Amino acid sequence: MTENLPASPIPVAQYLRMSRDHQRYSIRNQARAISDYAAQHHFEIVKTYTDPGESGLTLRQRPGLQALLADTMKPIRSFARILVLDVSRWGRFQNLDESSHYEFICLEAGVPIIYCAEPFENDGTPVMMLLKQIKRLQAAEFSRELSEKVIYAQLLQAKIGHKIGGPRRYGFDRMLVDQHDRPIQKLKRGETKALNCQRVVYVRGSDQEVQVIRDIFAWFTRDRMSMKGIAERLTNMEIPAGDRDVWSANIVRRILSDELVLGIYVFNRTTQRLKSKMRRNPPEALIKTKVTEPIISRVQFASAAQRLRIRRRKVPREENLAAVSRLLRSKGYLTGRLIDQCLYTPSTTVLRRQFGSMAEVYRQLGYVTKDRWCPRGGMGPSSKNEILAQLRRLHDRLGYVNEHIINEHPDVPSCSVLQRHFGKLTEAYRLAGIPFGRTELQRMGHERWMAKRAGETPRETIARRWPELASRFSDDDLLECLRRLQKEHGYVTAQIIRDDELSPTPQLFTTRFGSLLNAYASAGLENRRSKIWSRAATAQHAVRRAHRADAKANDQGNTAG
Repeated sequence: MTENLPASPIPVAQYLRMSRDHQRYSIRNQARAISDYAAQHHFEIVKTYTDPGESGLTLRQRPGLQALLADTMKPIRSFARILVLDVSRWGRFQNLDESSHYEFICLEAGVPIIYCAEPFENDGTPVMMLLKQIKRLQAAEFSRELSEKVIYAQLLQAKIGHKIGGPRRYGFDRMLVDQHDRPIQKLKRGETKALNCQRVVYVRGSDQEVQVIRDIFAWFTRDRMSMKGIAERLTNMEIPAGDRDVWSANIVRRILSDELVLGIYVFNRTTQRLKSKMRRNPPEALIKTKVTEPIISRVQFASAAQRLRIRRRKVPREENLAAVSRLLRSKGYLTGRLIDQCLYTPSTTVLRRQFGSMAEVYRQLGYVTKDRWCPRGGMGPSSKNEILAQLRRLHDRLGYVNEHIINEHPDVPSCSVLQRHFGKLTEAYRLAGIPFGRTELQRMGHERWMAKRAGETPRETIARRWPELASRFSDDDLLECLRRLQKEHGYVTAQIIRDDELSPTPQLFTTRFGSLLNAYASAGLENRRSKIWSRAATAQHAVRRAHRADAKANDQGNTAG
């Protein structure tokens, strides 16, 4: 027998798995048995893959098996066989084809699997294949039978009133009891029972937490506060959140929906048997047992449940639409803030999820929202003209406006609202009769910065009224104005037009004639920039030369005197 063995042992990898953490000797016993098998068959274990405390029902929770399959499919690997104690250690997959699939991956890669403790040889013969399938079926059936026994025992304990797993709930403590339901001690966070004969039941917690639960229900049902608002109030009051770090809307939601505040322990809400997808059980499958005295009355709990049902969008679309329609008939207009503050309508978040957008809600109600914006504290929405008037008043009060000022001021809609109504912000400026050109806005900003730097008061900017200017100046009046300025200064620029008290702003000339150069040409003036700039420079140079001559004459006169 020894003469037929190869000169060097065959490198193999071993896979070890146990399903529970308290099976402390399982991995060691598997490794010892596989090691004896390897020594008898001239194998050398070069790599070990383990899944301690992992169920064999699925692959997604077994990193050891995932790593083994990944290394097996690599072109270069350090082992040529895989040793497993038995079929059940490879997995208790409920679908037998899944177990065969993973084994076929290894076989296709040239790495067969050897079951060390099985009475058959995994050689691919029909009889051995049949025995292996029977073993797989037995492994899967063992998990199914064990699952049914565990679930039956849990349901039986829940009917008695014993707590089945999980942390404590706010307002209640976990009490450890013996087999005769006699109390032993209260369990702190992280503590569990020590003996199988012991059980855990719910008892009422501290008076402070009980009062907090009553306050939460009162704020939610009587004061109509939101769950987020309740969490913020509890945080500001520096009330501890039980075993949690801080209060949140989810914690408040659990308290409001937990029937334990009525003294009723509810079990078997969901099921996830054999690592399948979690699903909710029907109402008739729930186990409800009275364990303590109620903290909240049933009427108040039902009121909170009704409001939660509305917030969870379980109210039909037609009822929510009817509630918003009632609000529209009462107020005559609709806004997101108005809907959120109303007591009998769902929030805008619920409406968006049900209808896709608020625009769709308004469309089904036949409500037109164009050119309507409601100021803070106002009695109704404002039209476009009212919005422009508010923007104009803000400019007159401060002397200038920008995005930051508009967004911070409560009497004027935000920049996003202005852009939605007028297309862009500069268009709103133009229609309001305030400076809107990019160059002019930059120049005004630079003047304010220079005045602030020098400690002076910025020059007051008078906002022109575009509707008044348009009706007061005709095209002939504008051209005559340009000719007058030409006679006075010898040339015309935007700055000269802007400084003249009898002239409108340069924007009006641009609006009427397309540009200032076109206006100059229509008035019969020089409209080439080079000529205008040269004449402006000559005039400015002459003024400076005259100033210097006057200063020199004054100096000579003082010296002679």
